[in-house]
Amino acid sequence: QDLYPAELGGWEKAVLKKEMERDGFKFWYRNPNRPSQDSLGIAYKSDDTRIVRPDFIFIAEADGEIVADLVDPHGFHFADALPKLQGLAHYAETHAEVYRRIEAVAKTGEKPRVLDLTRTDVRKGIMTAESAEALYRGALAGDY
Repeated sequence: QDLYPAELGGWEKAVLKKEMERDGFKFWYRNPNRPSQDSLGIAYKSDDTRIVRPDFIFIAEADGEIVADLVDPHGFHFADALPKLQGLAHYAETHAEVYRRIEAVAKTGEKPRVLDLTRTDVRKGIMTAESAEALYRGALAGDY
C-alpha cells in the first residue's frame, strides 16, 4: 500500500488492508473512476444508462492458479446504490466465471457487510429488493 500510493478514503483503505491480508494475495489495482481504456465500467439503469466503476480488482494465487477478485466498497445511502448493485448483479450473471469473487461491501453501523454477487440467490435478491440498505442488513449479506 505504501509503495504504490493511491488516493483512497478511510473505508477504501480498510478494504485494501483486509484484502492484502488474505491468503494468496499478490497485487491490487485501483480501478480509475473515469472513462478510459484502463478502467472497468459496468452499465446500470437509473433514470438513464450510467456507468459504475468498481473500486478494486485484487489478484491472488489459489490452488496454483492466478485468480481475480472484483471488490466494490460503497455506501448504501446514495440514491443510485440499488441501481448500481443491480448493474453489478447483471455483470456477475454473465461474467462470474472470469472472477473468483465479485463482492459489494458496505458499512452498516460499525460492521462491514458483503454481498457475494457470484451467488444466484444474492443476484435474484438484488433484482427484487426495495433498497440497498435492506440487502446489506438482511440475510443475503454476510460479515466482511
